[in-house]
Amino acid sequence: MAASSLQVVFVWGIMSAFTVDVANSPGQLARLCDVLAARGVNLVVCGLAHGGGGIIAFIADDEPAARGALQAAEIDYVERPALTVRLENVPGAGATAFRKLAEANVNIDVLLPIRIFDDQFYAVICPDDLDAAAEALGEQVVNG
Repeated sequence: MAASSLQVVFVWGIMSAFTVDVANSPGQLARLCDVLAARGVNLVVCGLAHGGGGIIAFIADDEPAARGALQAAEIDYVERPALTVRLENVPGAGATAFRKLAEANVNIDVLLPIRIFDDQFYAVICPDDLDAAAEALGEQVVNG
């Protein structure tokens, strides 16, 4: 049930994505989730480890509470403006979309999958130029 209510907020709202650099060690993701849960923040999270470090990327249903929780716990973070995009869930759909961004000279800092269906795939992206990304992707950008 929480995922569907999150989808409404994330798909239809103007949002940011957060990233936190962490050590690649047990308990890092749990700590972050505990800090946010203590403030009543629900999130969609994705993580990536490489060597001794990692990055946790997430979107939150209450961005001000997420900021406050991270600051109070002295967790350094980066907040980036984000777009929600819809792609067909077929081979090559990502290549086509990301080629459009590359041709518009847009770089993606974060890609966070949020919903996958048989025929569609939704992701949050954090491009270095929101307007150029929105123009390049056109109707693939989910608007509120």
